[in-house]
Amino acid sequence: MSAELIGVGIGLVEVPRLERALERFGDRLLARVFTAREIAYAARKRNGEQNLAARFAAKLAARQLLAGETGSATALRELEVVRRRSGEPELFAPGGRRLRVSLAHDAQYALASVWLERTTSPEARPAGH
Repeated sequence: MSAELIGVGIGLVEVPRLERALERFGDRLLARVFTAREIAYAARKRNGEQNLAARFAAKLAARQLLAGETGSATALRELEVVRRRSGEPELFAPGGRRLRVSLAHDAQYALASVWLERTTSPEARPAGH
């Protein structure tokens, strides 16, 4: 089996802007955008808002990719970024889909790159590939 790249999405979030939104909307915003595991993960971190901003950026990028493939928008809360035991982030989407994701953040910005792939069998690939 191999993977065929369908698309790449980039998400960029200003951390101070998310912090202001969290101050204004608090738990309502958290519950609308993030899963319980994502909220708990960020709460354990010294710079939890940066972690949430990176996850938000990943969700925005993934939602755009999935909408391009399915034609409909996925609710942000239906997307979840978790850490593997190895420390790598992984993004789960509805239907048990896993998307590759890379996250980076500092005090000002959070950046996420998301790759949407389709698993293909060797027989399904064109000759010469």
